[in-house]
Amino acid sequence: MKLQNVDMAAVLKDVYRTVAPLAAMQGNIVSLDCPEEARLAHADLPKLRQSLLNLVGNACKFTQNGQVLVAVRRLRSANGDWTEVRVSDTGIGIRSEDLGKLFQPFSQVDDSTTRKYNGTGLGLAISKSFCRMMGGDITVESAPGIGSCFSLRVPAPGSACDPAGILVLKP
Repeated sequence: MKLQNVDMAAVLKDVYRTVAPLAAMQGNIVSLDCPEEARLAHADLPKLRQSLLNLVGNACKFTQNGQVLVAVRRLRSANGDWTEVRVSDTGIGIRSEDLGKLFQPFSQVDDSTTRKYNGTGLGLAISKSFCRMMGGDITVESAPGIGSCFSLRVPAPGSACDPAGILVLKP
């Protein structure tokens, strides 16, 4: 793993180019919001790109004639500075009792979803694992019929967090 400062705007444009055909096929509008103050993350570029591709691709896949918003922000907390990417959609949503299944390898919320949307059930598990390797994490909030919001968080450049997510005290 190679941690480096990553330009989030460039990564998001690349991810958008990849998912644009799927978004168009589903009739979705994808919006990107990456303000200058949140533009950098400290991450492994291929792992971050793949994680975002999984999240944005899923948002497009499970949303039809709706909206997908990808918004980056910089967060400051007692345990360091973070770059957070929120991928929210107006898709089918997920029941609260099914949220725990999302990050399990080879797990799908239900068989009918697997048949309709295809997938192996590996994308979210891999993405969460990648984010944890980089010192971050992925969380989700969702409601059936309303949509989902996945939050990917990795250290920001100059953060006090090391790749294991442990606070490093500086003299």
